[in-house]
Amino acid sequence: MLNNDPEFIEALQKVSVHHLTITEAAEQYDIPKRTLYNAVRQQHAKLNKQKAYLITTQKRLKQHLRNVEMELARFV
Repeated sequence: MLNNDPEFIEALQKVSVHHLTITEAAEQYDIPKRTLYNAVRQQHAKLNKQKAYLITTQKRLKQHLRNVEMELARFV
């Protein structure tokens, strides 16, 4: 399977981390552009989902911290 191919993983990393274009990476690693494009989109979707989760968690924790600080302020 292409997802486990070390060259495919390296090409995907070059696009994501080293900002190689999909065309450049596809030509360099002899991988179809469409396959690489779909993998990059899938990776970005996964990262965006994780980011949204972290932002939501951060907001919840900040609200919880504000509530705790208000409770502490009442005892002082």
